This record gives sequence, C-alpha cells and structure tokens, in this order.
Amino acid sequence: MRKKRNLTKEKIILASLEVLQKNGIQNLSMRKVAEAMNVQAPAIYWHFKNKQDLLQGLASYISSQIELPDPALPWQEKARSLAIRSHNAMREIPDGAEIMMKTIPIDIHRLQMIDCLFIAFLDAGFTEDQTLALCNLIDNYVTGIAIDESSQDRTLQEVGPDKIHGLFASMFEREDAQHLKVLPAMRKHAESENRFDLNFLFGLDVIIAGAEKLLASNEGV
Repeated sequence: MRKKRNLTKEKIILASLEVLQKNGIQNLSMRKVAEAMNVQAPAIYWHFKNKQDLLQGLASYISSQIELPDPALPWQEKARSLAIRSHNAMREIPDGAEIMMKTIPIDIHRLQMIDCLFIAFLDAGFTEDQTLALCNLIDNYVTGIAIDESSQDRTLQEVGPDKIHGLFASMFEREDAQHLKVLPAMRKHAESENRFDLNFLFGLDVIIAGAEKLLASNEGV
C-alpha cells in the first residue's frame, strides 16, 4: 500500500519536472507524476484539476525563475535582458518553451514580466497599440526560438551526434554544391559551439533596432 504524503503544489511541480526530464511533455500525465511521488492519482487531482492545470502550474514556476531587469535601465536593455532571461529559463526546463506556448498568461509572475516590458515600451514613447504588439512580438520570438532549439536537441539525441556530424560533413564536401556561396558560412556556423546564442541574440538585436526606428518615426510625427 502506498504511503500518504503531505502533498503541496510545490512538491507536485518539482516531481513533474522530474517526469518531464525522463519522459518529455508528450508523456507527462497525472498518473506518471503520482507514480513518481508514490501516491495515488486522486491526491494529485486535489491540487491540479487536470494536465492543463498542471501545465499552468509549471508555466508559473518557469516565470517565477525569471528575474525582472533593473528599472533604471534604458528600454532597449530592459527588453534585451528580459528576453535573454526568459529564453534561458525556458531552456533550463525540459520542454519549457512548449509549456509556455501551451498555457495562458494568468499567473502573477508572468503578468509582472509582461507589465515590466509594457511599461518600458510605453514610457519610451511607443503608442499603447505598438507597445502591446512589441510585447507579443518579443514573447513569440523568444518562445519560438527556444522551441526550435529544443527540437534540434531532440533530433541530435535521436539520430546521434556522430551521424548528424557525418551528414553535415558529407554535405560540405559534395562536388555539386561547392559553387554555393552560402556553404562556407554554413560550415562555420555549424562548427560554432555557441551558434544557438548567436542566432538568438542577432534576431533580438534586429527586433530592437526595428523598434528604435519605429520610435523615431513616432517622434517625427
């Protein structure tokens, strides 16, 4: 007979993270979490109504790990800092980005992050509509990049690093592709140990540069 435990939402979230690490989000279930905690499934349902409710709890946990930037920073640095910290937090948790994508921003930690970014843009001089659109743009960008990176990680694990590297090596040596101008750049990028960071930061800089141009046009009106 399984022992009863003094369950809390926090303990269930931590157990869910262990299940995610082993099984991934597709195989996350209330039953598996209960088994990991050595309790009956109804004990989990007492705290979380269903899997979606559990995902909301996990999203809140991820958001709680993200430190808000210094209020004294310029709006560009606030946006950059919050985006980088959000990206890192999603990458720290197995399927963290997918959890954020599948949930609704209703917990206080997530709302505070959105509000921090919203105030930064609004105080800088963007209109309310532009501000909300920029918040959504950065959120979608950060989440989308993190999901793509996680997908590449899974492919690497499933196919195997040696086979992946072999496929790339054979592509770079193909005679019918040697005239392609992009090939040397692709090789350099593939061999870079921080290619994920380079991609993410470049895209973030482009978004902020575009926002600066938009703000300048606002001021010129």
